[in-house]
Amino acid sequence: MNFADDDHELRSRRRHQPPDFWHGINRVLTGLVVLGVVVLVGVMFYPVWQQQQDMRARIAGLEHERGEKAARLESRKREIYLLQHNPAYVETIARDRLNLMKEGETIFRVELPPTLGTSVQP
Repeated sequence: MNFADDDHELRSRRRHQPPDFWHGINRVLTGLVVLGVVVLVGVMFYPVWQQQQDMRARIAGLEHERGEKAARLESRKREIYLLQHNPAYVETIARDRLNLMKEGETIFRVELPPTLGTSVQP
């Protein structure tokens, strides 16, 4: 064996890595590319997803408000019906607002304590 043959063999080994090495590198690179695509898609769609969440919260708030207004509307309709069709109710409301009472009648008033954040005005 001479020096030229040893040099040629060494160069040959360097050029030809085992196929398992290249398959491993290809798998790692493929995994990194897939991970990069997933991250890119996530970054692109995150603002849209956040906007959807904000809209869902707003819809929930509006539905709650609609429910409260529907309940208030029903209460007002009931009161209008009673005022138009029930003289006893009209009499009771009038006596309550005018602070009048019938003879022999005792009136009990229950006042609720003020809630936090509201001031009581004399």
